Amino acid sequence: MPTVLLSPKLRLARLNLAEKLLDLSEEFRGVYLPYPKELEKSLNAYARGIIDWRSIVEEVKTLMPGFARGWLWVEEPLIRSLRLIGKDVRCYGDSSLDLVSRSGKYLSLLFRARISKQIDLEEWRQLFRGEKVPLDENYVTVASRSVEGARNIDTWGLPYPPTEDMDQPTIEKISALIEYVFNYILPSKNLDDAYLRWLEEKKGVRKTELRRLLELVEKEDL
Repeated sequence: MPTVLLSPKLRLARLNLAEKLLDLSEEFRGVYLPYPKELEKSLNAYARGIIDWRSIVEEVKTLMPGFARGWLWVEEPLIRSLRLIGKDVRCYGDSSLDLVSRSGKYLSLLFRARISKQIDLEEWRQLFRGEKVPLDENYVTVASRSVEGARNIDTWGLPYPPTEDMDQPTIEKISALIEYVFNYILPSKNLDDAYLRWLEEKKGVRKTELRRLLELVEKEDL
């Protein structure tokens, strides 16, 4: 049965995910990542030791102008683990152009809903159309939601943030997302800081060890 490793898009969660990939590395031939297809060639070259980390950083900056740093902050642990795993890499996410376009639409909907206090559910459903998650018995797939017909393994073990709960948007989910973005993400240093505050205030879960780990990784420089 194909394996799907589940993880929210957080740097700390990607650290856990990278460890799980390493543990399972003898069981698979390659990995599917929810990244732009344009990155596939470079990620394979990086996994084989042909190019260095700085080359990946520069390509991401070119493909995702404006939010490359935030994307790399989250994905760096997972990408760096590819060198240790040394397996084939396949990308199944939106193209970089589609990603940038959807990000612009996303921000527009967020601010419109925040200001008008109204939610156009159909527009949100179009934005968060479900992407097809590939399955292959010889590959491990990284995703943020369970996939039917696969062995789904949650590598995080804690509540996922509202940003990961938009596969089937509802008014309630969108309202929670808007609150999360404006009350937690925007005032925070990074996505992980926002998540840990939300986890404590909204879910009543205080993870001191994760806060300490975040303080350590925040000192790292891309």
